[in-house]
Amino acid sequence: MNEPLRNKIFSDEEIKISICCITYNHEKFIEKCIEGFLEQECNFRVEIIIYDDASTDQTSKIVKQFAEKYPSIIQPIFSEKNQFSLGVNPYYAYVFPKARGKYIAICDGDDFWSDKRKLSIQYEELDRDPNLVITYGRTRAIKADKVIENFKSGAEKNLTSEDLMLGVGINTLTTCFRNVFKDKKPPKFLRNSPIGDITVWGILGYYGYGKFLPNLKKTNYRIHEDGILSLVNKEKANLMTALAQLSLAAYHYENGKINESQKCIVRVPKYLNVIKKIYLFNLGYLRPFRSIIRLFQK
Repeated sequence: MNEPLRNKIFSDEEIKISICCITYNHEKFIEKCIEGFLEQECNFRVEIIIYDDASTDQTSKIVKQFAEKYPSIIQPIFSEKNQFSLGVNPYYAYVFPKARGKYIAICDGDDFWSDKRKLSIQYEELDRDPNLVITYGRTRAIKADKVIENFKSGAEKNLTSEDLMLGVGINTLTTCFRNVFKDKKPPKFLRNSPIGDITVWGILGYYGYGKFLPNLKKTNYRIHEDGILSLVNKEKANLMTALAQLSLAAYHYENGKINESQKCIVRVPKYLNVIKKIYLFNLGYLRPFRSIIRLFQK
């Protein structure tokens, strides 16, 4: 049986998985999140990168305590200013550039894992198939003291390369994917996207397909007032998603994927038309496509 991560001390072994975590004012949740990482049973090296986005509560103190206890595993990053409020996506700007693993797993500081073999299962799947770029599973939701077992917010089937390019929804905290960001600058059209995970799937679509793993135990997604999208006004959430789709459209266009770019733009009215006082018949036909791309270049 593999030992849990908390019992290991690493030195020069190759890092196989980078767990990437962003946290902000999660003092009530971050310990449970980190404990879920340390309970992972793996026979390979794992690093944990935790980025604290200038928390004003005790989050940074808790992260420091864990980093001091597990110095060969946990790599903390502490920001002096809240970057998300400045329009900066911390994953692209600070976390992914630090990730040295062959694969990346994401879990924000207010969520947590409960499957001790999560990373081992996903590592085996990714190592077995070079055309597989991302693996993912189901999640439950936790709102206050209520557990919502039938919660669905992401794909529960395999996804094609094109599905990923179009930003089809995936339960982010369940994912483990190939580290295609190593030694690369953040894509200029995606680094400031208001919703980062959609754009990550869009990039991964260039490298392969996605596989749903029904054998993974459910992860735990918290719905609370400080979550980025969990309790955000629905109109604001739709606007943020529309902007992310436009960011993807510009990225695909720049990379010569015109068909995928146009499909992303056609998806935009789906999110904007439900917002009061905004209605677009079909953004793909209202203007020449090139004129929309120019908006990103000003």
